[in-house]
Amino acid sequence: MRSVLVASVGLALLLPACGEKMPTLPEDAVDRAATCGVVAAALQREKAGVKGELPAEAQEGIFHYALLAGSEGAEFDSGRANAVFQRMPGLFDSTIKGKWQVLRPACATAYSATVNSAPKLPAGRLDHALQCYVLVDFLRKAFGSQGGSYAEASMKLGVLGTKLDAKVSPMLKAAGVGNGDALQKKRNEALAAVARLGQPQAVIKACAADYG
Repeated sequence: MRSVLVASVGLALLLPACGEKMPTLPEDAVDRAATCGVVAAALQREKAGVKGELPAEAQEGIFHYALLAGSEGAEFDSGRANAVFQRMPGLFDSTIKGKWQVLRPACATAYSATVNSAPKLPAGRLDHALQCYVLVDFLRKAFGSQGGSYAEASMKLGVLGTKLDAKVSPMLKAAGVGNGDALQKKRNEALAAVARLGQPQAVIKACAADYG
């Protein structure tokens, strides 16, 4: 995964937009998710100021667009999610120099899970714990791609992931899900499902309340 935020975003937010046409979301699925990720980053950067790192929860919101792009089917597609991460830096200049604010409603419509701050995890014990586990794992790896800036957030997720693993592994074994392709399929299905529940930061809070 490539870094979601680049240093040029701060300068781009300071540049005037003159004479550009009103932007619209791209039709291409990868570009669309990446554009909305850029818009989310710009919004959070505007709130925080052009200097300094964004809070971990803000980054989780940006990661969500790549996660959702990879979760359009029944199983998570890591290749598509990685393509969104890789595309974001290349779209910064063309997006942020324009009237990026007008894209916010379109992004909220296209990715409605990103505005749901009250997600409901499934009632089944295995699905509940597994969805928490795979989301924690996804976010921990995403933060790892940011270098050392989010080491603390990654460490906290790692602690929660260890606790979840102790819950999930026996339940998977009891359900007859062994290692290999069957386990990977189950994990991919769980990640696609949890991506659509709502904001990752809200899901993580719910998971930490249950398993932390």
